[in-house]
Amino acid sequence: MARHIYVHNPFCARKCPYCDFYSVTDSSCIEEFYKAAIKETKMIASAITDKTASNPLTDIDGKDTIYFGGGTPSLPDSRLITELLKEVLSTFNIASDAEITIEANPSSVDERKLTEYLQAGFNRISLGVQSLDDEVLKTLGRLHDSKGAMEAISLVSRAGFKNISADLITGVPGETLEGVKRDIDTFFQSGVKHISTYSLSLEEGTPFYVKYNKTIEDLMPPDTEREMYHGTREYLQSLGYETYEISNSALPGYRSLHNSSYWNSCEYFAIGAGSYGFIGDIRYGHRNDVAAYIKDMNSITEKDYKDFVEGKTIDSHSLYVEEVLSRDDKMREVPFLRLRTTEGILLDEFYKVFGVEFEDVFADIVKSNIEKGLLERKQRTLRLTRSGLDFANAVMEDFL
Repeated sequence: MARHIYVHNPFCARKCPYCDFYSVTDSSCIEEFYKAAIKETKMIASAITDKTASNPLTDIDGKDTIYFGGGTPSLPDSRLITELLKEVLSTFNIASDAEITIEANPSSVDERKLTEYLQAGFNRISLGVQSLDDEVLKTLGRLHDSKGAMEAISLVSRAGFKNISADLITGVPGETLEGVKRDIDTFFQSGVKHISTYSLSLEEGTPFYVKYNKTIEDLMPPDTEREMYHGTREYLQSLGYETYEISNSALPGYRSLHNSSYWNSCEYFAIGAGSYGFIGDIRYGHRNDVAAYIKDMNSITEKDYKDFVEGKTIDSHSLYVEEVLSRDDKMREVPFLRLRTTEGILLDEFYKVFGVEFEDVFADIVKSNIEKGLLERKQRTLRLTRSGLDFANAVMEDFL
């Protein structure tokens, strides 16, 4: 069974005003953090030796995946990143054909780092470009401009990365659909294989949440945002990008296998402060506290970690159990995750895993949403309609 590992780097040069992912700008303890992450890697591997993947609906092509996210993984010295990757590869005995991704910001990549990433085993890079419009980048508080973004894409390509992803944020004040299309066309011409397009949202606790009066309507009229969302999807498809998930499109053969593991209910292991994992029946997390994480990893033992993943209570400053999933919980998570994808809910796979028909378990909810025109049945799948995409969260929540 394929293994999926997420590593969270919690360090950033500056906090973006729209971002609610855990990160800190004080990097004084960065060396200690990566030493602690190496120790956690060893403890996880020891703890899960007798574990099996927890009811994945598909095996994601049977490939292992590793994903270094953040924060800004390209901010630390590449030595810290590559030493941790080396530990993950050897400790988990990761296959040679694994997909291994690192997120990077245009402002913090250089030729040396990129070369060392490739040599260490990274074979996919996700660039946080967000826009190629300088005014939009200023609004988003990014450290790079459009010229810096294009230079970064060129650097990544020249370094030897073939699997390049880029992020775009849509629905930003001052942004237009035509401008987003120009950005996508530039990415396509530059060899970007995967494009993630996220509609800007207001997250509580961020400066944007306060600035725009806590309501998305103050950011951009809903009709305009929806027009931009659908127009973006259609333009991506016209260039040959397959839209395989609500926010992700890729040229054939370049889907993100790691992200797909989440939508397919696969087990995944988490390393680092602010990261979340799923082992057995347990969804667990690490508190958003670098100091607590370092303290924890320097004090708990392999036995403590094994007890934790088996659901036992341990004395921990960082690790906590978010929830223990029952069989019913797992069934309800399937539509919540799979309806994000273009394929939708795979009814045969659901029956194979749970031994019951999906439409027997959720008959009334399925019927109601089909009648509303939000869900459609295609042979042995259920998926969101075009209208359903506009109410995706509401449809998914119906099943919870």
